[in-house]
Amino acid sequence: MQLKPSFLVLSFLLCLGRVCGVKEILLLISCPQQAEINCRALRESLLQQQQQQLNEAIPTDYDYAIKVHILQELFNYWTLLDALPYLQGKTRLLNANTDWIIWCQHNTHVSSLRGLLEQLHRQDAQELAYYGHALYDAEATIVHHFANYKDPTWFPYPMLSAGVVFTGALLRSLVELVAVNAPNATRHSEFAIDAAHELARFIFDNLAPAVPNADDNDDDGKSSSSSSSSKNIDIDIDINISKRDVDFVDMLQRKIILKSADYICPWARVSPAWSLASSETTAKKPAPAPEPLPCFLHAKPEVAAGNAAHCVHTTGAHIYFAIKTCAKFHKERIPIIERTWAPDAMRRKYYSDVADAGIPTISTGQANVPTGHCAKTLAILQLSLKDINEQPHIRWLMLVDDDTLLSVPRLSALVSCYNHTAHIYLGERYGYRLYAPDGFNYHTGGAGIVLSVPLVRLIVEHCSCPAASAPDDMILGYCLQALGVPAVHAPGLHQARPQDYAPELLQLNAPISFHKYWHTSPEHTYTRWLGGTLANASSARPAPRPGKDRLATPLQLNGRALLQLANMGAGLDGGGTSKHHLDL
Repeated sequence: MQLKPSFLVLSFLLCLGRVCGVKEILLLISCPQQAEINCRALRESLLQQQQQQLNEAIPTDYDYAIKVHILQELFNYWTLLDALPYLQGKTRLLNANTDWIIWCQHNTHVSSLRGLLEQLHRQDAQELAYYGHALYDAEATIVHHFANYKDPTWFPYPMLSAGVVFTGALLRSLVELVAVNAPNATRHSEFAIDAAHELARFIFDNLAPAVPNADDNDDDGKSSSSSSSSKNIDIDIDINISKRDVDFVDMLQRKIILKSADYICPWARVSPAWSLASSETTAKKPAPAPEPLPCFLHAKPEVAAGNAAHCVHTTGAHIYFAIKTCAKFHKERIPIIERTWAPDAMRRKYYSDVADAGIPTISTGQANVPTGHCAKTLAILQLSLKDINEQPHIRWLMLVDDDTLLSVPRLSALVSCYNHTAHIYLGERYGYRLYAPDGFNYHTGGAGIVLSVPLVRLIVEHCSCPAASAPDDMILGYCLQALGVPAVHAPGLHQARPQDYAPELLQLNAPISFHKYWHTSPEHTYTRWLGGTLANASSARPAPRPGKDRLATPLQLNGRALLQLANMGAGLDGGGTSKHHLDL
């Protein structure tokens, strides 16, 4: 279901030089609604730099018409791929004269427009190529659909917040591929998780530097492809020597891979903190150049994206933590929470399929199911709301799993500038079938889902489960999108473990949560990445006693006022849950 933009798209036209030529550069700023101020600031910075350029002597062959466009983020534009048809549709921002497209996020900084133009002037705008700061996986990870699972360390993908530069030739080809009903375009999953990796993989799978025609597979064709990818081959061989074989190199010559650009950086300059990256999260990379270029494009850390007018002092005492568990994990997982983040979470309750007075846990009245947990989750929200109604100081509810690790102080800082009296839905955003009319965004449950108390009331009143085992986080996202509540992405929340993310991303924004304990030490993750201090198990403060709620009776989940989700995509009604739901 496509949502209408919340306000008008802002754009303006700049011309470098005395007369605009036919060559164009398109700077796109991908802008979520809550970051409008940041997007306007980036636009103003570019205006000021353009004004400075007018007072300088510019070589005539540097003349470009520069279009700067703030791309208001509709429900699926964050994936980048799904935003492309818009550029060549009614807006006609992308045309035959567009030589370069510079994709920026709201937290991208363009430190020197002139320096960036000088770098582009040295490149071939007619080549099918794109440039950025290359990220690499240390191991195969579920957040990237286990791509290249035998060895993912050679495959580069861009850091979107640092900026990505596309040739017009490449982006026009991409637009044709992702257009509605475009044939032969391969997407490996109906889920959108990491826009950067999925973009790189889509390009790798669907485009080639030479004309993809077997009849033209001669020496001339090979030379054109090898000239455009030779740099990438050298980089990849340095990354993993075991890949130096004829078949692998031949394959790379027929593919388009991200070109690493020294002038696009993960931050303003190399930080001493980089040395803190542990071996568990860092893939093998080539040695850095001794004298790197200045960073003309780089990422900036996220700042509180809420409205400053709503900033209020917030601590863990203002957040109600509803922790979802089950009997088989009471002894295994709950002690880990009590040793780590529990002391900072004063208002925490453990909701289970059984009541255990020794912990204590609260029975939801719902039997445990292997996957999905939709009925259980809605029961938790109903029970939590009853509890919250007796505690007027509570502003937020966070729904978390029993194998989620948190930094409560960082979470408190995150929500402090969001209006807790409005309908706010925060988390790590995923998407399902975003290319289709029935697509929707949702926040993945393992990272933790943050809800304002008014939104909890809205959910309890209007959302229901098509089946007890339907995927709870997806059902919640679908219902809220139907009610007009957007899924606001919080980059510090993580569905997986630290080693499942590129270290640059973890160092740019302080992590708030991680999920899953397997093949890792929860205590190490908590102290190393979440900045926590371990509590003495014997002195950890017990959670408040649940009282009468501990023996709560099963709640009815299909009242008259509930929104029935009969038109949901196939597989979300519980019968196909294990097939379509990413149960991480």
